[in-house]
Order: sequence, then C-alpha cells, then structure tokens
Amino acid sequence: MPTQSELENAFQVYFDEIQRCIDCKCYWALLHLVTVLPDICGAIESDDGEASGPHYKDWCSRYLADTMMSSEDWYGIRCVVLHQGRTLANRGQYAAYSFSQPNARGSVVHRNVTDNGNARQLHLDVVELAREVVAGIRRWFGDVQANTHPSRSSNVARNLPSLARGHVSRGGPIRVEMTIHQTLTTSSPWPANST
Repeated sequence: MPTQSELENAFQVYFDEIQRCIDCKCYWALLHLVTVLPDICGAIESDDGEASGPHYKDWCSRYLADTMMSSEDWYGIRCVVLHQGRTLANRGQYAAYSFSQPNARGSVVHRNVTDNGNARQLHLDVVELAREVVAGIRRWFGDVQANTHPSRSSNVARNLPSLARGHVSRGGPIRVEMTIHQTLTTSSPWPANST
C-alpha cells in the first residue's frame, strides 16, 4: 500500500497550487481546485479509476461531510461551480452558495447560513474550505496507509501511478507529467481559427 509520505508526494502539486492561489489571492481558481480534489480522490480509490458522482459523494461522506454540509451539498457545490459556473444550487439543503475570501482585517465568514424564508444560503470562505479539503485528504492518506478499506487501498495503489504530478526544476517552471495509458490520435491539437 502507498505510504502517507508517498501520497503526500503524489498530491504535492495540488497542495502547492492551493498555497499559490492563496498567496496570489486567486480565490476563484482556488475554489475550482478545491471542488475538484474530492473527484480525484474518489476516482483514484475506485475500481475503474474514473470519477463519478457516486464516488465523489462517497469520498465526501467519509472525509468532509458533517451536519452542516452533507456529501450531497459538497457534490452540489462541485456541479454548480465546476460545470455550470454559478452558485445557485439544484441539489442539497441550500438554494444557493456564497463564496468569500478573507477581508483586509482578517475576518472570515465561513459556514454561515442565511434564511430568506424557504431559500437557505450557505456562506463559505474559500480559504477555510481549502483547509477543510486538505485536512480531509490527509485523513484519507492515513486510511489508505493503514489499509482501513483494503479494496480501496488496493485501487489507490493501482491508480496512483497515473496521477499527474508536478516537478519543479531549480528556478524553473512547474512541469506536470502524466502517464497516458492509451494512444490518442487527432488531426490538430487546437481547432482552426476561422478568421
């Protein structure tokens, strides 16, 4: 089974990118990164190595969900932010989400609910959300290493080598490497410009 250290190393490119987003105040990009990470974890521990709604929700139910944010809420955030570019919910216990960043005085609004009759809105601080996701991932690392769920840990061992990883040369840019398991053919890498 992969060790916690090996998993930490494999995910380092994601953890570094989270920190870069925070340092550069790229909170919208941070939100997208944070909502995709449970997809990656759920895919890696699945039999087929593929992301899916059930894998996402199952992973979130074990490592992120609580009474305020269920796995369905986490999945709802993923769907509306990543795939629809909006914050109005169509699943879960909230009608909408409000994402904020720390203000200049350092005050944070996180996990605060406003109720406008029958429309509940959940206010989330993106940096705090990132901290929760990273903590959940690290708890998952511990379970994988401890072989708490043998079939999931075996899947992680099998699927982890295909995870894209970043490498930084001294003073150079990040280089992301990934293993391609099938040959892809295409006539052009980009659509032709029609102008």
